[in-house]
Amino acid sequence: MTEGRASEGDEGRDRPAAPEVDTLLTGLGLSWEQGSIGFGAVYLVTAGSRRILFDCGHTGRRRALLGALAARGLGPGDIHVLVLSHGHWDHVQNADLFAGADVLLHPAESEHLAAAPTGDPFTPPWSAAVLRSSSVRGAQDGLTLAPGVTVTGLPGHTAGSIGLTVRTARGTALLTGDAVSSARALREGRCTTVLAGEADAARSLDLVRSRADLVYPGHDRPFAVVAGAPGRYLLPPAWPGGLAPGQAGSAVPGP
Repeated sequence: MTEGRASEGDEGRDRPAAPEVDTLLTGLGLSWEQGSIGFGAVYLVTAGSRRILFDCGHTGRRRALLGALAARGLGPGDIHVLVLSHGHWDHVQNADLFAGADVLLHPAESEHLAAAPTGDPFTPPWSAAVLRSSSVRGAQDGLTLAPGVTVTGLPGHTAGSIGLTVRTARGTALLTGDAVSSARALREGRCTTVLAGEADAARSLDLVRSRADLVYPGHDRPFAVVAGAPGRYLLPPAWPGGLAPGQAGSAVPGP
């Protein structure tokens, strides 16, 4: 049994098993007077024989990511699709590990990266070079990646932010990237950082509330949703130095 999975078990001999979501790396966002630490979460979706990675973290987490894959008997070559929730540095820097995978990114994000924006701390001018060796294609709302796994548009944090809706045996899981960075963000009804319109960000939050039974956020542990609000966390605290929040809804917001 893998602790981070959202669904598992025998789904019956007459139908395929429901997709599973496994937390490879738990997310953490921490800001203080010395700066910000953005540890983006990395999730593995398994749908039949198809393996889909959602985000890949920054290079500071490369060893941990490779270790998490190895612990499951996998390597980068076993990933078929890499979905990038958006183009910020802390979510994309390890994309080069997955040279054999199709890399999916919303066209608005690709355009923003290609423009080499200045003054954007989340998208340094070198960001486009990170994906230069990858086979990147556009992904928009409604694209089906496997039975029960669909791309979901979640604009607001950025113009092209996307998530994944996964129909698991335990309910509908929504992998949100930074559209919902933490349980606290959902509880307070606000996207932590809005770069592409408050109205879009609010609509994305409402979509998550109305659709998700389980949320896999960008900078927090996955948690259940009860009546549109954060419920219990699905995983125990994993932060060093006692930084873990004590309960869902008090999570440290991500960048």
